[in-house]
Amino acid sequence: MIRLGLVGCGNMAHWHAQQLLKVPELRVTALCDPFALRTAEFRERFFNQAQEYEHYEKMLESAELDAVLLVTPHALHYPQAMQAMQRGLHVLCEKPMVTNSEQAYELWRTSVKTGMLLGIAFQSPYTAEFGYLADLRDAGKLGSLQNIAGYVSQNWYRSSAGKWRQDPLVSGGGFIYDTGAHMLNAIMWLTNSPVIEVNCYIDKADTAVDIRGSAAFRFQNGAFGSVTMAGNTPMFRSEISIFTERFLIVTDQYGSRLDMFDGNGSRFYPHVPHQAHPAAGSPHLNFANAILGKERLRAPARCGVLLSALMDAMYESANLATPIKVNPVPDQISG
Repeated sequence: MIRLGLVGCGNMAHWHAQQLLKVPELRVTALCDPFALRTAEFRERFFNQAQEYEHYEKMLESAELDAVLLVTPHALHYPQAMQAMQRGLHVLCEKPMVTNSEQAYELWRTSVKTGMLLGIAFQSPYTAEFGYLADLRDAGKLGSLQNIAGYVSQNWYRSSAGKWRQDPLVSGGGFIYDTGAHMLNAIMWLTNSPVIEVNCYIDKADTAVDIRGSAAFRFQNGAFGSVTMAGNTPMFRSEISIFTERFLIVTDQYGSRLDMFDGNGSRFYPHVPHQAHPAAGSPHLNFANAILGKERLRAPARCGVLLSALMDAMYESANLATPIKVNPVPDQISG
């Protein structure tokens, strides 16, 4: 049994709680949130055996834990993950892992030094659809990647108004850093190749953070990419199109769909075997299995380092109005 401390009992924590209840290997024994009433209500609804804490440091000192799940504002991920790993706890962190690449490297080095696992709770890498595409890619069955394009739209501008997500000191960025992080990670995870150069445009509207943006990429493997992220639209929609020399593949940033078209332009729906486990496709099951030595993390610290290096370059490109080389991420950063 893996004893887990869940940190942050806000809206997103409710989704995590529903997934955690499907993984018997994980037992939530501690809850932490600065708002005691919210923690009490969350405990009553999901984990009535858990201890309640208002202060993170107190939880780390007092609770008997093996791991923590961080569902906190972006800027808190770095210090909270650092403290947990230094105390011998594994960490599963909401996206983005951190808000700059220096912090990302520090967390990776701490993970290696302590031997603690550091995973990121993106959704798509854990899906059967993305696993299927990765298997075909690694077996050389997809053919050479040519281009990859993605878009995501959401009513983010209005829904996040007046909240921490539009405070750059807490969020690290706006729509691109928040919802866009899923899109950018999904694209790099599917290509399995770092972005080496980016040209980016952003618009903050009347806020302190980016509300919409567009970027063109050049990948290390020679492919080209593009992404459009629109945070001031009526509805959520997402799509990723992958163009190889053999196929056109259509999915989205959460891995919730998969269509493929062959060299003749014929559409087919590949059979993607799904696991029977009720938590299949969740980062929580993969996190538990990785701690128990049953499988590797599907979104390890390397994903956080790659995303942070790309995001740093994207914002620099937008600020300077010029293409920017992305700082290379060493191959040895693998977990």
